[in-house]
Amino acid sequence: MNVQRVRGWIALLCCSVSTLVGASVVTAQSLDSKQLSQMVTIHRDQWGVPHIMGPTDECVVFGMGYAQAEDYFWQLEDTTIRGLGRYAEVAGSSGIEDDLLNRAFEVVPRSQSDYESLAEEQRLLLAAFANGINWFLERHPETPTRLLTRFEPWMVLAIDRHLLLDFTYGRTHAGAPQALFDTDPLLSTTSRLTPLGQAAQDAIGSNAWAIGPPKTADGHSMLLINPHQPWFGWGQFYEAHLHSQETIRFSGACFFGMPIPAIGHNEHLGWTYTVNTPDNADAWEMVFDSSEDPLAYRYDDGHQQAVEWRDALGILIDGQVEQRWVTFRKTHLGPLVKRIDSTTYLSANVAGVFDTSRLTQAIGMVRAKNLDEWKSAIGHCALPMFNVAYADDAGNILYLYNGSIPIRDPAYNWRKPVDGTRSATQWQGRHSLVELPQLLNPKCGYVQNCNTSPFNTTLDENPDRSAFPSYMFEDADHQKRRAQLSRKLLGELSKVTFDQFSRLALDSRLYWPSVQLPEYQRELEKLSQTQPELADRIQPYLDHLLAWNCISSNDSTQTTLCVTWYEELHEGIYPGETLKSEYEGDVPKQLLALSKAAEVLKSIHGDWKVPWGDVHRLQRIPNKADVEAAAVAFNSLSRSLPCPGAPGPLGVVFTVYSTPSVPVLRAARYAIVGSCYVGVVEFGDRIRAASAVQFGAIANTKSAHYFDQAELFSQQQLKPAWFYPD
Repeated sequence: MNVQRVRGWIALLCCSVSTLVGASVVTAQSLDSKQLSQMVTIHRDQWGVPHIMGPTDECVVFGMGYAQAEDYFWQLEDTTIRGLGRYAEVAGSSGIEDDLLNRAFEVVPRSQSDYESLAEEQRLLLAAFANGINWFLERHPETPTRLLTRFEPWMVLAIDRHLLLDFTYGRTHAGAPQALFDTDPLLSTTSRLTPLGQAAQDAIGSNAWAIGPPKTADGHSMLLINPHQPWFGWGQFYEAHLHSQETIRFSGACFFGMPIPAIGHNEHLGWTYTVNTPDNADAWEMVFDSSEDPLAYRYDDGHQQAVEWRDALGILIDGQVEQRWVTFRKTHLGPLVKRIDSTTYLSANVAGVFDTSRLTQAIGMVRAKNLDEWKSAIGHCALPMFNVAYADDAGNILYLYNGSIPIRDPAYNWRKPVDGTRSATQWQGRHSLVELPQLLNPKCGYVQNCNTSPFNTTLDENPDRSAFPSYMFEDADHQKRRAQLSRKLLGELSKVTFDQFSRLALDSRLYWPSVQLPEYQRELEKLSQTQPELADRIQPYLDHLLAWNCISSNDSTQTTLCVTWYEELHEGIYPGETLKSEYEGDVPKQLLALSKAAEVLKSIHGDWKVPWGDVHRLQRIPNKADVEAAAVAFNSLSRSLPCPGAPGPLGVVFTVYSTPSVPVLRAARYAIVGSCYVGVVEFGDRIRAASAVQFGAIANTKSAHYFDQAELFSQQQLKPAWFYPD
């Protein structure tokens, strides 16, 4: 493999399709890793981002596998272990819940079987990706591994399906899967999330914008790609550019273990996702009432037969992996995940997770040259969830409420388990693309979604809520300040340049104080008439905030006070846009909370005027499975940088969530969730793009690219994201 580390681009080394295996047909079984390695070139730009180039689609996907393994094998293996339902083998009892979910849905055997049924071209691509990982391991036997020594092509399907289950299973409202037929106390799991872990999970989201020619200086559409995921663990994004002389020319980002970026752009069009909550999962009450056959469950006027099997779960206990056998059972509606009483259980299912056309959809989207081709590809509706924002070089912009949403009988309440003994509650197919909320080329010139209702995409032009079944959505009424701010910013844009749009991608103005501070000023004036001593106590703190432009920055002491006050007033870390009950309707008490926030800051930092950048820090901790593990390791002795981003509930584009300050032990707050990949694309005659990730492209602590992009985040800057090899 030719790996080049250069500043910017150099000419592509000569590669010829004649280097393929003779002229014979290549199959997944006959892929030759050595020959693939000789065909592909990985250019490393000045930020260490891999630009993977070669004559065939297979060789660039091979390079993608190699590059991911080279850049962060620990995370690639960690994500894969989760996808295989073997996480308890490395994480101990904390991994049991993950593994029970995986095994109940038979992720591994179904992925192994489904891989064999894929089209040969798709098997080739997945095999090439796995071969790239294995080629790295063969060439670098010193690489530490915890469990896996070889990757198989079907594992890509397993990773994809497990991650989607992680995103969507909660919408079954069935609770965590349980070991229902075994008495081993070790298998009796409860949620392993700490309050910090739960807050981090709740904070997952994204910003997605697309603006059309009427808004831009050069008459080109532009796209903002901005997922908000955990900065530690499987949610991290990997940036890469694949450039094949065949059909795959795509730049963007994806989770580790994926062979092609999931969000990004080709030379004609691009898209991004934000988390939505379609009602795409259900649970059914199943009654096993036969005294003669424990596997018979009632269905309409008779009974059907459940399937039961046993599976061995490995669990790390005192340094050794011990096996525990678990009994699973499934009905035609899905696996049993919870016992209600001695005869009643819940079956659960999530639509679309095991749809084998998802790879066809993904490849078709990457290869699409125009809106019609792209819509034809995404029309499979094989991706269970995610809002989509799209833009292209023809000037089109589109918002789509995407999902694999079952067609159901609207007479039932699908927000809770329904009666599984009746065929009337069975899914009746899937809603097609044209039946989903969408908005193409609105007159206002923009679309946005920041994890809010599809019916609040713009200020005035939105899909008609009455045109869709109410059971489709769990987020139809969701509204967030990030979306309110986005609509304001985008609505005001006029003749915006690429550089101006890029700066907006990490904009740190705060919506909540800009709206609320004038109101609190009026309320304090009223309070001074009735409770002058209380008003005098609050006045200096509110004056400090009123002298502020409501922009979060590293040197802003007002940001620190505002965030602390806001968190005192509101429930939780995220969504955190609801006042605590003790403050509801009590404005004097809300103002007094400002004084309380100042006292908290003084007790922790010695002063209530503390620059936000001194408090709010970026620090990279390698090889941590989740934000909870990283939070334990953060420390003031290791290198960190100031972070001007702020929590999303205040209404901010540059969204960053952090650990709380710990008095005496650790005064600083360390970033753990939020803007983890930021990409901006302009679709002109030639693509222009800029991007950044929160830390750096490479996880090796000795690499110059371990923490170099954190400096960009700290300064609210993006780097060039090169697309052409000239």
